[in-house]
Amino acid sequence: MAMDTAVRKFAALAAAGLIVTGTGAGVATAWASTPHGRSRAAAGSSASPSASARTTASATPSSTVTAKASASTSPSREATAVASPSPSPTPTATSGGNVPLTTKGQSQVLAASQQTAKVGAIFSSSSITPGNHHCTASVVDSPAGDLIVTAAHCLGAGPTGAVFVPGYRDGSAPNGVWHISQVVENSAWTGDGDQDDDVAFAVVAPQDGRSLETAVGGGYDLSTSGTTSATVQLTGYPSATDEPITCTGDAAAFSQTQLVIDCTAFTGGTSGSAWIAGYDADADAGSIIGVVGGYQQGGDTADVSYSIVFGSDTQALYEQALSQ
Repeated sequence: MAMDTAVRKFAALAAAGLIVTGTGAGVATAWASTPHGRSRAAAGSSASPSASARTTASATPSSTVTAKASASTSPSREATAVASPSPSPTPTATSGGNVPLTTKGQSQVLAASQQTAKVGAIFSSSSITPGNHHCTASVVDSPAGDLIVTAAHCLGAGPTGAVFVPGYRDGSAPNGVWHISQVVENSAWTGDGDQDDDVAFAVVAPQDGRSLETAVGGGYDLSTSGTTSATVQLTGYPSATDEPITCTGDAAAFSQTQLVIDCTAFTGGTSGSAWIAGYDADADAGSIIGVVGGYQQGGDTADVSYSIVFGSDTQALYEQALSQ
């Protein structure tokens, strides 16, 4: 029976277009077989109005970036193997693994022992059935320890029935299921889906007198200094699988208001994945300078992702969330 279950799970992953190679937990480069529309949020999310992609960016992209975006319209689908760790058990308690740096631009599936509790999946309800997560969010440091950050197109502003599951894996919630009580978004997004405001902060309710940060070991810092060039770490949850992937890549300016990065396999479900600059794998620490979203709601191909530039508007939104 155990062998039959493993075979069926591999077949399901292959059918979904997520090919995994390696041993044990299967840390490998994962490639999606098809793009997931114009949004990285999985189908069925309780999103805000869709942002219409602008044909002209607010500043002319560099020729290098333009060529890169053009080349990505037909991404390669061949899997490239990377080093694999030893097999790891499914987490049963607070997981505070050290997300590894990867070969630049090459995503890999995280083993249970590697994934961080500061990143989790968003579900539209407290029923965390495998495969039903539609976006990714990360814990951002705050005085009350109760804030997460994601893309605005992942959640509707105001109260919501959605939940955040930090450290989610294979249907398990090792760090609890946290109700999202309030979502804060910019009026430019809620009004007309402005792609330059595709970011949201959300407040989660405490559990048994504990804050979210207490449960997961803290949050990442928030940087709103307008960073447009940095090496960053992205960790997200593709909707086709129930294990997170991670990628180390070089973020660059796509325009005055948007960032771009090449990282393979960031398909539907990875919207909201934080771009963490200065990532310290040993301490699982760094500064969030963006989230997968913005232009084309994060990108319409698996291997190229976008984010808005975090500046004064993002800082104001964060401060508004602190007051909720």
